Amino acid sequence: MRKIITIVILVALLSVGLTGAVLAQQTTAENRDIVWKVLNGIDGSIHAIKKGDTTGAQGYLSTAYILYRDNISPGVQSVDNALDNKIKQSFNSLNLSSSSAEDSIRTLRADVSLAASKIGASVSIVYGHAMFVILAIAIVFSLVITLITKRVVDWPKVKAARKEMDDWRKQMLDAQRKKDMKRLYKLQQDQKRIMGLQGQVMMSSFKPAIFYIVPYFILWIWLSGLYKGWVVAWLPFSLPLPYFGTMISLGFLSWFLISYFGFSQIWRKLLIGD
Repeated sequence: MRKIITIVILVALLSVGLTGAVLAQQTTAENRDIVWKVLNGIDGSIHAIKKGDTTGAQGYLSTAYILYRDNISPGVQSVDNALDNKIKQSFNSLNLSSSSAEDSIRTLRADVSLAASKIGASVSIVYGHAMFVILAIAIVFSLVITLITKRVVDWPKVKAARKEMDDWRKQMLDAQRKKDMKRLYKLQQDQKRIMGLQGQVMMSSFKPAIFYIVPYFILWIWLSGLYKGWVVAWLPFSLPLPYFGTMISLGFLSWFLISYFGFSQIWRKLLIGD
């Protein structure tokens, strides 16, 4: 009988402990989500400030402040009341028209991040170090694709075909420049074969995609959803672009493409010699 009672008590205590752990984990996850929204709102205000939109910046900061005050502040008060007061004061006293507004907002963001860490609600490393996480993924993925390409494509044949096409183009330009009609006619007769070589080279470049296109799109869709709306890196300058407006930061799309294609070229040079 005592053993049964002991077992019941242990099971009850274990259940309470597990329930508490689950609730604590859920609370932490909820807090991290709130912190993500607060930091994202602060980043939105920096975007607006850089574009001269102080009204928009104020809107972002007001939303971020309400989220912080209602969800994060109570926990921070119990561990660092001075920091909590500093953050609230910063939210309420920011002069968005001053030349130092952007620096002040960045300081506020750093304080919010510090406060979140004090209550165990920091955004995960996936967001906190998004630039390096995405860079690492791009490096690995570009390496894998390069290795697949090296394995699947007959590179000696491709390089030979490219050299033959380049020689033909040079001879064609030289003949046109010198107006050597006899030579030009002869080269034109060989054009059909050169076009065939060009088609073979193009087919060779598409062949590896059969093996990685599905995983590539799965990774792309997953990362796009994960980092939607998140600022990965700030540009040290404003970059005006046609149709897209002024670019002042890099999101997942732009940073991943820069990293992927940059390292893809490096891997191809090192592993394929292309």
